[in-house]
Amino acid sequence: MLVIISKIYFLYIKILIGISVIKLLFFPTLITFNLNISQYPQQPFKNQIKNIGLKSKSIRLYNVSLLQNNYTLESDIEKVMKGYGLIDIQEIDTSIIVQLQYATNHNFLGKNIYQDLSHAYLQKEVGEKLRNAESKLIITKPTYRIVILDAARPLSLQKVMWDEVKVPVAEKDKFVANPAYGSLHNYAAAVDVTIADSFGKWLDMGTAYDSFDNLAYPALENGFLKNGKLSQQQIDNRVLLRTIMKQSGFSGIETEWWHFNSCSREYARKHYSLIISHVYADNPFLVSNQKNIASNEVITDPNVTNINFRVQIMTSSKPLKGNESIFKNVKVERYFHNFLYKYTSGKYKTLEDAYKQLTKLQNQGFSDAFIVAFNKNTRIGIKDASELLN
Repeated sequence: MLVIISKIYFLYIKILIGISVIKLLFFPTLITFNLNISQYPQQPFKNQIKNIGLKSKSIRLYNVSLLQNNYTLESDIEKVMKGYGLIDIQEIDTSIIVQLQYATNHNFLGKNIYQDLSHAYLQKEVGEKLRNAESKLIITKPTYRIVILDAARPLSLQKVMWDEVKVPVAEKDKFVANPAYGSLHNYAAAVDVTIADSFGKWLDMGTAYDSFDNLAYPALENGFLKNGKLSQQQIDNRVLLRTIMKQSGFSGIETEWWHFNSCSREYARKHYSLIISHVYADNPFLVSNQKNIASNEVITDPNVTNINFRVQIMTSSKPLKGNESIFKNVKVERYFHNFLYKYTSGKYKTLEDAYKQLTKLQNQGFSDAFIVAFNKNTRIGIKDASELLN
């Protein structure tokens, strides 16, 4: 009788594991075997995993771990986040909504680059700041909730964004943070957030998340409000978001209404580990259980001396003097970049002042003019400049 019961039990285990493997192959999400294994010896269960033919190649992106009374298949990226000591924000505040946009196709790349990541991970003190922001929001608007759109982001995925964005190479730094400099997302010290109403609908902020449009720039809101491109309600929604975040220790940047930093780059480099890769084995300091601060050498630490914004009005393959009629008496400076001579007008400390000059020059006939950023005399991306100014 005992032999029959034992055979039935092991058949039951095989069926459950077989179903979970099928889910793993066709529905790559976090899978938990809901078995009360505390009643049974652990080794037979491990043997059953081996016996069903679950080869290492089939589960190379997963880690099988024992969590209390459950066996859990954990994706590599989840394992990486936990390996760096990051916290799942919903472990400290379940009221915060998590809708990671890079784990869906609803982003500027139009593809899922986060695989099956469904949790938002942050440094512990960053998570506590965000919990504080949620509390302040609930006091102000009891039915509103913070929505996390992006949190910790491995540098390897920052490089994927840089490589995948569909714009000419020379224009990439206008849209995406350069992985050579990295982002505070790569230290789990920045968050992209918005606010949801009582129905779970995101408040209207004037643009979509990750919009490349200048309408997304907080620095230019006043001008867009005056010309009717942004409404007062849209501005008020942004102000509400900024207020609760700033009161909780975050700071925004000039080019993205959704992005908030918890600290400076200098602080992050001294106190946090750089998340190198979304693949566990590609994090050597992490795998060897060493502090990962040394890995900060992977990215460039720019010597921030004089961040300024200029308006670029023309490009040529040969150097021009600057007094030609095509410049319409506009005083210009020349710089060489990506094998071309480029001409800019003015140097401005703020993006808002540069935008005023841009509007003026566009009215003079320079319809293709646009804003560029410099660190002293070195061209950098606008998004990089905005973060470096923080």
